[in-house]
Amino acid sequence: MMTYYFKLACLGVRKTPFLSFLIVAMIAIGIAATMTTYTVSYMMSKDPIPAKSQTLFNVQLDNYTKEYAIEMGDKLGYTITYQDAVNLLKSDIPVNQVALNSSKETLSNPLRTDLDTLNVMVRTTTPDFFRLFDVPFTYGNGWDQQAEDDAAQVIVLTKKINNQLFDGENSVGKTVVFADKIFTIAGVLDHWSPIPKFYSTAVDTYNDPYDVFIPLNTQIKNEFYSALNSDTYCTQEPADGSFSGLLTSECTMINMWVELPDEQTKAQYKDFLTSYAQQQQAFGRFENSTRSKLLNVKERLIDDDMIPNEGKLAVWLAVLFLIVCLLNCMSLMMAKFFGRSREVGLRRAVGASKQAIFIQFSVELALLGALGGLLGLALAQLGLNILTGIYYYMPAGIMQMNLSLAVTTLLLALLCSLLFGLFPVLKASQTNPSSQLKSL
Repeated sequence: MMTYYFKLACLGVRKTPFLSFLIVAMIAIGIAATMTTYTVSYMMSKDPIPAKSQTLFNVQLDNYTKEYAIEMGDKLGYTITYQDAVNLLKSDIPVNQVALNSSKETLSNPLRTDLDTLNVMVRTTTPDFFRLFDVPFTYGNGWDQQAEDDAAQVIVLTKKINNQLFDGENSVGKTVVFADKIFTIAGVLDHWSPIPKFYSTAVDTYNDPYDVFIPLNTQIKNEFYSALNSDTYCTQEPADGSFSGLLTSECTMINMWVELPDEQTKAQYKDFLTSYAQQQQAFGRFENSTRSKLLNVKERLIDDDMIPNEGKLAVWLAVLFLIVCLLNCMSLMMAKFFGRSREVGLRRAVGASKQAIFIQFSVELALLGALGGLLGLALAQLGLNILTGIYYYMPAGIMQMNLSLAVTTLLLALLCSLLFGLFPVLKASQTNPSSQLKSL
């Protein structure tokens, strides 16, 4: 029976091609605008590490001066001092724990004189980084704790940098010149670009991961430091301007994350932080309070304003635009179906029930909605491609529609067409056959 109604729906579309085209176009434009905006907003605010987002925590301590604490209120900084990081890393409570900093240095392949020296962003970290954040490798792996303790000159390359320097070949064990020193390659990452980049800074949220990774102790030993690229914040100026003075100062520069698998372990680590803060206060530090915080991934994203509110506003504006398009569709549907009142009267006269007319027009609505959804899907993808070109400096992954969003687009088009076409279809199916037959 549905095959019969589908044939009638196709005939109905052909009988009013211009109105049918306008309805499909209106649905497509509204759906495309909404889904383009929603896709970008969804990709920018999705859970970047769903398997661990509830067990990874950013460690925050209160080393504020009393004056600065008044300005900051209840909020703590997302970085801690180097001396605090060294002390906290001695704890055996977390399953994994990492300390992060960054720098900017030069990198080259000594065997490729045809290649220019690269300026690379450097992520300095501890060995657990790759396990804690589930970082995939194409070749090799990270460094071990012994290499960290020895401040070994080892390096991990991203896939992009390995392609540039070694044409994508397995470069593990080979050497590069990093900051004018010889470093041995320990591993090469596979594609890895969590969005948002929750473990970094708010200004770096939607950038690609840094180009290379080296041990934190190697950075400290060699004094690889760039004030503009090392996430350093000072509420109290260091005693002197030396690098060693910075490390012993109250300047925060280390972003620290711990993996705590359950509430019991979390409570145990929170007690450890409280005890540590009290100890440091007894030593003359932490003059403001002994507060500490453990923020999971979602809490960190919200606390540091890493997800822009403008995205949500844009989605609501797009939804309002979709509603306007659908209201226009409703008036077009009224014209389309009431223009076929004679056809309805004739069908009713030969025995068709109101229910049959309603089903016939509903199937036609579904067909128009499906066509609008397919066209809207194509327009949405076109819009995302245009945005990718405009915002070329952002990860391409933000502008990509996944399968679930594509299915949602089609279902939304069907639902909207049926919902906003319900009134015109009901009115058309109530047509009095006798009045229409008199006009024939």
